Amino acid sequence: MRQRAGDLEADLARTDTEIAWLANEIIIEEVHFADLSEANITTPVAGRVWEMMTSPGEDVQAGQPLLKILDCSGAVITANVTESVYNRLQLGDRASFEPNDGGEPISGTVVNLTGAAGAPANLAINPDALSKEPYRVTVAPGDAAAHACTVGRTGRVVFARRETAP
Repeated sequence: MRQRAGDLEADLARTDTEIAWLANEIIIEEVHFADLSEANITTPVAGRVWEMMTSPGEDVQAGQPLLKILDCSGAVITANVTESVYNRLQLGDRASFEPNDGGEPISGTVVNLTGAAGAPANLAINPDALSKEPYRVTVAPGDAAAHACTVGRTGRVVFARRETAP
């Protein structure tokens, strides 16, 4: 019996050692899994996330698109205007964008005037959804770096009145 008890104690000690070793291996594998499950994503431009192309917890493959980033450095303001407003504007005129959310107005300059026959542009908000006016004005912000990314915001564009000669 003593022999059998000694064998069982040795088996128990060996099993306890194996359990401790496997518990350590589990911890190592959990850390390894966590390292492979998360990654820092960097972009070549300063911008903001425009579209998520995956869901949280989804398995992804190397090279798979995960999201679309909006480069805010070249953002412009577009406004649909009536024909009478369009006809009084010129390139270089001053304008101001007043966001509907009450944010600070953004000053800029008219850089493009597109009439009724103009081709559709790649805009964040489809102008047809906001207005049926066929005339479009593009305003470049004066100091884009001083403002947060305002792409996709709605508001009102106010054009500065030009002084007329007497």
